[in-house]
Amino acid sequence: MKKIQRLTAVFLILFMLCGCSAPAAPNPVALPQTPAETRTEPAPVSAEPAQAEPETGTFYLEYEQTALPEPLLSVTALSVLDGAILLGGFSDSGLALVRLTPDGRSEELPLPGSTEYLYALCPDGAGGAWLLCGSLPKGYADAYGNFTFLDADPEGRLALAHYDAAFALQEVILLQTQYTERFSQMYRLGGGFCLMSAPLLVRLDETGAETARQSLDTGDGWRFAGMQETDGVLYALTRNFYGEELPELRKFAPDTLSALEAETCTSKLTGFGLCADGRLLLGNSEEVFAYNTSSGEAETLVQWRELGANVTAEQLWELADGYLLFTPDDTSLHRLRRVPGQAPERTVLTLAVVCGDTPLWAFTQMLKDFNLSQDTYRIDWTFYTDSQYADGEPAALLRTALIAGQGPDLFAFYTNGYNPVPLVPEDVCADLLPLMGGEITRETLLPGLYDLMESDGALYQLPLTVSVDTLIAPSRLIPEPGVTFAGFEQARSRMPDGWVPTGSWNTPGNLFHFCVPFCIGAYTDRAAGTCNFETQGFYDCLAWCKTWGGDGSTPEEQETTLVKLTSIRGVDQLAGRSEYVEKNWFGEPGYTYAGFPTQSGSGSAYQVLTSLGLGQQCSDPDGAKAFFEFCFSYSQDGALPADFKRLQAELAAYQSADPDSGAETVSEADAAQFNDLLDGITVLAGLDGQLAGIIQEEAAGYFAGSMTAEQAARNIQSRARIYLQERRRA
Repeated sequence: MKKIQRLTAVFLILFMLCGCSAPAAPNPVALPQTPAETRTEPAPVSAEPAQAEPETGTFYLEYEQTALPEPLLSVTALSVLDGAILLGGFSDSGLALVRLTPDGRSEELPLPGSTEYLYALCPDGAGGAWLLCGSLPKGYADAYGNFTFLDADPEGRLALAHYDAAFALQEVILLQTQYTERFSQMYRLGGGFCLMSAPLLVRLDETGAETARQSLDTGDGWRFAGMQETDGVLYALTRNFYGEELPELRKFAPDTLSALEAETCTSKLTGFGLCADGRLLLGNSEEVFAYNTSSGEAETLVQWRELGANVTAEQLWELADGYLLFTPDDTSLHRLRRVPGQAPERTVLTLAVVCGDTPLWAFTQMLKDFNLSQDTYRIDWTFYTDSQYADGEPAALLRTALIAGQGPDLFAFYTNGYNPVPLVPEDVCADLLPLMGGEITRETLLPGLYDLMESDGALYQLPLTVSVDTLIAPSRLIPEPGVTFAGFEQARSRMPDGWVPTGSWNTPGNLFHFCVPFCIGAYTDRAAGTCNFETQGFYDCLAWCKTWGGDGSTPEEQETTLVKLTSIRGVDQLAGRSEYVEKNWFGEPGYTYAGFPTQSGSGSAYQVLTSLGLGQQCSDPDGAKAFFEFCFSYSQDGALPADFKRLQAELAAYQSADPDSGAETVSEADAAQFNDLLDGITVLAGLDGQLAGIIQEEAAGYFAGSMTAEQAARNIQSRARIYLQERRRA
């Protein structure tokens, strides 16, 4: 489900149409309490329809992710019928509709002429299928996951295409109403169809004429997320993407879409489907369960934690040998298969993910992929955070467990580069060098990174991804990196008319805010609990921010600034860098990684974004080592690896890419300049919320003119020293 997190924010823009109110006093849909089966390695999955009678004997479930049948690159519509899976979506040459048989054979089916997008599929009840297709919606994801909005108004030209049991195209029925929504599901009901988009449920008759509708007030965040019909009731799962309200199962009469009493869910459901026995099939981030609408009873079918995976699919199907999971725009097939026998036992290692914000898909996918890569170990992870905006348990729970000597086997540290993590690796982790032997050395990591992270001969975290934080300036004015304060002033005196040092909006205090992580790295030793802010370099940094900061205004015309603050987080940012600099920044291609102004050194800094640590009570060092080795060699989508060989391999791949095919390329000059930048880095930026608050609070007096830079530095030194010593003793 690679696109879910990436596209969620974009989808919210689309939910801007009609509205209706939720029924009052809804009944609760309870979560199940029964345990689930565990998993082992994947095996082929049949798409035979499920039987109503439950299977007998012992079995367990395993997760399987397989490639889409050719020529599909991504799937926008999917349905299961009579032993086959129908998939429609994008291919290299346009659109494709494919039938995948239980034995793995696939055949491409014809599409109606002038079809630009495939919206939804459903069985026709007689062995064939209906396809909702037509012109492009207002917004959609292409074959490569890039979300696109149409420049003009959408045509709203949609049609129902009917395929018989032999999958021959029989008829095409044009819808009599124009729709601009992206319908994501379709249901065949007696006498017609029901279509679902984010804001709409629409009832159509056999001629494609609308006979009824229900709409949501998507301005409040609510949207339809799935629909199923059972026991003469049409159930629609609705979710709120803006607020904290729990989802609801809203009920409608299938023939008229008149609203019935709703039920409030007791968890944040993400998926919806139907079991063979008529129970609703529901899923969330923790489990998949069956819900009996008559009795209100729920039965757990699978707990993701037991499988070592987590697939928050939007549409669920029960098959003869397991389950199929789907979210529009998927680039692979996700299935759960029932395997006879007892699940193999695996050693469980607990992992505390200490995070400043909710980890992105690529990070959590790494954890799942480790669990799926072997049968010996399973990582059982929990997120801990102090942020009210991030998902996870309070970090206080982890702190309490550590005090009681009940720490996890492993740690992972995750930040977006702006929100600090609530615990410091040096405070809670064991030295991992004895475990890793000679596999982590100065040559293994990016240039200089090992020495910056090593403390008294110990390494308390294994970096996985980093950012490189620097200032970029035109090479005509600043020809070499490692610029002193005097060098910045000289460049300022020669900058063209109309340029400004930094953006007018970027006040001295705000500019200093960007410099604080660099200053923490340059003027503190957090492992030793010491700091030294009473230096000429820090005085000059305060003075530089005061003289270079803007007045807080926002000019109508875009300004050209002498320096640009840049955080390089992936090789893809280097693609076409010279051309981008010329077009968007300086009007000329030459640029320099100037870095923050200093008295000496490059002025650029590493910042560790994701890393791993060894728990002081780790129960299985061999498992920890296997996990570290897997994650260090893992490519987190779009991230800058701390592994030097892998970085060089990624650079080489971009340099050898074919631009004629539309691929992004990195020039030899841009790659060489980036490697030179890495060779000169001597600072590891520090992300510490409390320390940053102290520094900014005391510096505010200097920017307000109530004290000198020396007085501000003295105050910072006094408070920072106390804070660092207390943190070290804690």
